[in-house]
This record gives sequence, structure tokens and C-alpha cells, in this order.
Amino acid sequence: MIAYLELLDTPEEKAAFQALYEMYVQKMYQIAFRITGNEVSAEDMVHETFLSLTKHMDKLDNVQSRRTWNYILTALKHHCFDLLEKQKRVAPYCDEDDVRVPGESGPEAELIGQEQKALIADLVCQLSYPYKEVLYLQYYNEMKVKEIAALLQIRPDYVRQVARRAKEQLRKKMTEMGYER
Repeated sequence: MIAYLELLDTPEEKAAFQALYEMYVQKMYQIAFRITGNEVSAEDMVHETFLSLTKHMDKLDNVQSRRTWNYILTALKHHCFDLLEKQKRVAPYCDEDDVRVPGESGPEAELIGQEQKALIADLVCQLSYPYKEVLYLQYYNEMKVKEIAALLQIRPDYVRQVARRAKEQLRKKMTEMGYER
């Protein structure tokens, strides 16, 4: 961890990073291992994720916030899927605990019932990469297109295209299940 801390500038960033590391390293390893199926690859992906986090500490909120965990999780998955793509094999991964429909109060939350929330979360979880990741970042992490593009290392116009296609897939599946707009 000392090597990571050397990459950071301020004492505040170092303290926040240390808290992130201590809080999430084990959980990140478990997820990376489930995706890659390999201990060494899982360790490498956790390392790569922490390296990338040192460059993006300004984008992380409170260490314990759901948004911070979602950002870290997405970066980790991206590194893992990148590795798998390079290895020319794809391992399916979806953990329903990672996908949540925002439970905020307000008009939107009142309109969407608990059943629909569960359905949407399940359908998003069933989407393939990169559709699931883009929707997850855009709606659950409230990230802008440019931020998503930077994180996933893809062009912003491709992010918009993926988001549009993902929403079309969700709309089609919900229509097939009898849900209307």
C-alpha cells in the first residue's frame, strides 16, 4: 500500500485512499476472483484498479458511500473484463447486490413500485457488457457521459449509443412481460 500512497499528493488523499484500501481490498479480491477464476489474475486486477483510483481520487465521495463503492466496483469489473477479453474468453458475472434502483423519495420513487424496482434491477443485471455497466454508471451513479467514457476508456458517442441500445433492450423485455410505459 505504501507504493500507492506515494502516488498521491495531499495528506487528505492519502488518508482517504488508505481508508478505501482497508475497507474494500478483500471484497474487491473476491469479486475479481469470481470474474477471472484465477487468484493471480484477481490480485492483478485489484492492483490495477487501485492504481487507477490513485489518478481519480477527486471523483470519489465519502469512502463509505454507495456511489464510491459503485465507482470502485465498476472500475474493477472493467479491468477484469478487459483482461478476459484479451484472453479471448468471457465469464458471465452478475451480482444482484451490485445493481440497485435508487430508493429516493419523490415523485419518481412513488411511481415505481417495489415489484418494478426488483424487475428493473434484475433486467439490468441480465444485460451484457458494456450495456449493464453504462446504465449502472449513468443512472445509479449519476455519472455524465464524458465521465463514463473516461472510466471505461471508450468514446462518449459510443457511451450514448450503448445507453440507447440498453434502454431499448430493457423496454422490449418489459413489454414482453406485460409492463407498459
